[in-house]
Amino acid sequence: MNSKAVLVCDAVGKVYTEAGSALEVLKDVCLTITEGERISIMGTSGSGKSTLLNILGGLEAPTQGEVCVGGESLYSVSEEKRAQIRNRQLGFVYQFHHLLPEFDAVENVAMPLLLGKVAINEARTRAQEMLKAVGLSARLTHKPAQLSGGERQRVAIARALVTQPACVLMDEPTGNLDNHTANDVQDLMARLNQEFRTSFIIVTHDAELAHRMDRVLELREGGLHPLTKDTA
Repeated sequence: MNSKAVLVCDAVGKVYTEAGSALEVLKDVCLTITEGERISIMGTSGSGKSTLLNILGGLEAPTQGEVCVGGESLYSVSEEKRAQIRNRQLGFVYQFHHLLPEFDAVENVAMPLLLGKVAINEARTRAQEMLKAVGLSARLTHKPAQLSGGERQRVAIARALVTQPACVLMDEPTGNLDNHTANDVQDLMARLNQEFRTSFIIVTHDAELAHRMDRVLELREGGLHPLTKDTA
């Protein structure tokens, strides 16, 4: 089966300079994600996983190399164009949900659509549909403080998927949840992947979550290396 590439990372490197010293965090990282593919990236703390995720998401420029999403370059365009690509093609989920406390679930999920200039009535309708898809039809008007940890993470996942992005980037999405809730969220991600054919790139320390992905990669010594699921 031929699947199109939704995200391509080509020879990406990242060097930080502090007090006159250069620290090479990433070097010649190459990665291609195809439609509907799910990959996990593991590695020790400080190995550069979050830095890589930020570069893949257009949030932090690499020192060298390029990232293309949906065939469009992220780093040879203006910041305005990069923001448009992020809004249209990418979704983001973090360990901490980063929901806006003063807004209810529908309003939080609708936010990326509103930023993308979707009419408010359509944005609310699509947000409600996505919240129902993640099992929160009874929590539409609840604010984050009124939701459990697992429910807040489901809202965050709905927000990431509401624009129907090509790829969702996740940084420790189950790291702040108990085992039972984490398993529920893992099951939800698998179902949504099948339903929407969205690709997922997940940075995690959770070996069980990593094992459920199509590919498991380890970031070490600045590069990505494939792992067998037996060793993940």
